[in-house]
Amino acid sequence: MLQPLIKSRSGYGVRHIPDGAYNVYDFSRAGVATDNRWNRQGEPTLYLASEKDVALGEWSRHLQVERSVELVKNVKRRKVYRFEVKLTSTIDLCDRYVWQALSLQDAPNCFLNKDTARAIAGFIRHTTQVEAIFVPSVVFLDRPDKWVLVVFLEKLSTNFYEFLPNCVEDGYFAVDS
Repeated sequence: MLQPLIKSRSGYGVRHIPDGAYNVYDFSRAGVATDNRWNRQGEPTLYLASEKDVALGEWSRHLQVERSVELVKNVKRRKVYRFEVKLTSTIDLCDRYVWQALSLQDAPNCFLNKDTARAIAGFIRHTTQVEAIFVPSVVFLDRPDKWVLVVFLEKLSTNFYEFLPNCVEDGYFAVDS
């Protein structure tokens, strides 16, 4: 039973975008990509990292795996932002009790398979009131404190300031191509 494991959460999450590309609150591209681990194309989903090292590690891994021309064009400089996050309904897939409640085999390693990750996220997204899931970073799979927050945008207000009330710039990073 998942209900006892669903909790409200407040804290911070990190997002990076190409420097000067668009407004950090512009989520119009969320759900456009075909290769995201925790959502299918067309599902509006925002990814926020627990910290800058997680965001950088995930971005670097994505570049190494995908190496698309479009990604490499945007590598030169990324601007990092730290959002305040306030959600009323989350579930933590970094938690062993959640793995047991979902009858997951070989967690967290099973999350490395995109089809499995998408199926788990889709089940939660479509059968519960959960607005977001905390998932282990693929880069730090053995570190539950190094998470990625996967936000199901269609379940939240279109006034993003209601659940992301504050945002501050938090430096830059770049990855050589």
